[in-house]
Amino acid sequence: MLGGGKRSHKQALLLSMVYVQGMALTYTLLGLVVASAGMQFQAAMQHPYVLIGLSVLFVALALSMFGLYTLQLPSSVQTWLNNLSNQQKGGNLLGVFAMGAISGLVCSPCTTAPLSGALLYVAQSGDLLTGGVALYALALGMGIPLIAAAVFGNKLLPKAGNWMERVKILFGFVLLAAPIFLLERLLPEFWSSVLWSGLGIAAFSWLYHQKNALPFGGWKQSCVGIIAILGLFASAQPLLNHWLGAPTSNESEISVSFTRVSNLAELNAELDKAKLAGKPVMLDFYADWCVACKEFEKYTFHDANVEPVLANFVLLQADVTRNQVQDIEMLKAMDVLGLPTIEFWDANGTQLPSARLTGFVGAEDFLEHLNQYALLNE
Repeated sequence: MLGGGKRSHKQALLLSMVYVQGMALTYTLLGLVVASAGMQFQAAMQHPYVLIGLSVLFVALALSMFGLYTLQLPSSVQTWLNNLSNQQKGGNLLGVFAMGAISGLVCSPCTTAPLSGALLYVAQSGDLLTGGVALYALALGMGIPLIAAAVFGNKLLPKAGNWMERVKILFGFVLLAAPIFLLERLLPEFWSSVLWSGLGIAAFSWLYHQKNALPFGGWKQSCVGIIAILGLFASAQPLLNHWLGAPTSNESEISVSFTRVSNLAELNAELDKAKLAGKPVMLDFYADWCVACKEFEKYTFHDANVEPVLANFVLLQADVTRNQVQDIEMLKAMDVLGLPTIEFWDANGTQLPSARLTGFVGAEDFLEHLNQYALLNE
């Protein structure tokens, strides 16, 4: 990449950053393509068989991080990509950028699992911003050691050793969180808590076991042990609460309720009723696979300060989980490109396109949004 000549630290930094940006471009495009696959793809991804299959795949990726086997591209594909990269001229910005972009396609055994996991997560989210930023951040994280190596050589980089294997195992535990995240949509809340607790107990038990093998001792090693013990107790708390009969936050009474609309005719009928009653309307496009939709429901709509405000609204919800014909018609009629999407109408029955919300918004920001469009006093 540096062209074999002697270069200053400034030149080496510039070339290495251009190389990483080329690599980041490839990853970002992958994220955008997967995230922009559309509502049809997102809906298909939430089918129980798909969720179970993806969960199995995540477990397989995690097991590869634990060292049970190795994942990589076929050798013929890797050879072709490497030859293509070697044909690029090093030492100039354009050549280095092209080398970085091509190298982004060469997934080594150490990066196949996290890259695949990131792409599967992005596919589930369906969010363009999340897709682009997540893969760009992954590429930058991979590129930081490359930049350090190009500028400082081996002076600042830690030496290869067992610590690299421990990092792989750590990321294996991170990957195991993905199947739990997916299966939460299918499992009862108790079993989701069991899985999260089990993962936490396993991860922090491993961390506690590893503290004696750390390259440092004394108070630093003690801090790692304390963190591991605290993590163990925190992970076990949901199970202890269940067995001891401790109350949970979900037992609180829910006062906000939505009227479901399943097609355009029902939607228009409810809008007409609200107009006659002189009440504003909030329409929530929802799907079971939409994580941000559930965050809206849990953290925003049922907030103590938001609930009294929503009591003055006619609350409608279009559940498009099944992605049926009538669901697609509503999405097209309202020009909804992704979830979550929330539409508003004032008390006169006039739709407020500029008040549309896309993406999760917390309770405080949600109230400020309503106030901005004079919906608090409707």
